[in-house]
Amino acid sequence: MGRTKPKRAERDRRRTQGPAHGAGAPPGAVEETARLKAAWDRAIDTGLMPEGNEVNWRALPTGDLITDAIGGDGQMLVDGQELTAEWAAELRRTKPVFAGLVDVFEETSRGWTRISQMGPCEHATCHCPR
Repeated sequence: MGRTKPKRAERDRRRTQGPAHGAGAPPGAVEETARLKAAWDRAIDTGLMPEGNEVNWRALPTGDLITDAIGGDGQMLVDGQELTAEWAAELRRTKPVFAGLVDVFEETSRGWTRISQMGPCEHATCHCPR
């Protein structure tokens, strides 16, 4: 019989707690939570994000949700997809209450360099992959 990995067990425990899983959850919150969980599982399965990476869940009392994380190559992921200009526009259209936050995500990720595009580290004391 197999064992559940500790990180996955912790993730699953966190997923079964919170207002979207109990009485009094706002309308649509349970369905949206399930949809977002599936999106993040797909991101892991396709290699976009390593298993065990922390996903930030941002929720409003109205039941509106948006999630973000850092992907495997250092890219910004929102709701389980890489934040491209097209995806940001779609998020602003479908989740207008979070439009300002999407702007912040997009502005922040503009200055990032993907890990695969970084050269070797110039510091003699670090253990960066060369």
